[in-house]
Amino acid sequence: MMNKIEARSVIKILHLKGNNARQIHNEMKAVYGNESPSYDTFVRWKRNFQSGHMSLTDEPRAGRPSIKDDLAMVKKVEAVILDIRRSTMERVMAEDQPWKE
Repeated sequence: MMNKIEARSVIKILHLKGNNARQIHNEMKAVYGNESPSYDTFVRWKRNFQSGHMSLTDEPRAGRPSIKDDLAMVKKVEAVILDIRRSTMERVMAEDQPWKE
């Protein structure tokens, strides 16, 4: 299976060779078949490379931070929920939240 960085590096190389998005898509489809990214992905990354953004990684973006999935965190959240069982979700969220430490 092809990962994002591998796909983007192939797109970058073929872009630098002068291929358009359709040609890049066709070449990768011939090699990778259904594991090849969608045509829209080729267009988006071709546009990125044309604008001078040559990095293969995504730029950091604002949004909801991911919560680490560790057992200690799960236990803390579970303790708060069990402590105030008949509460509404709003009240649970308003409580002192030990998982946000």
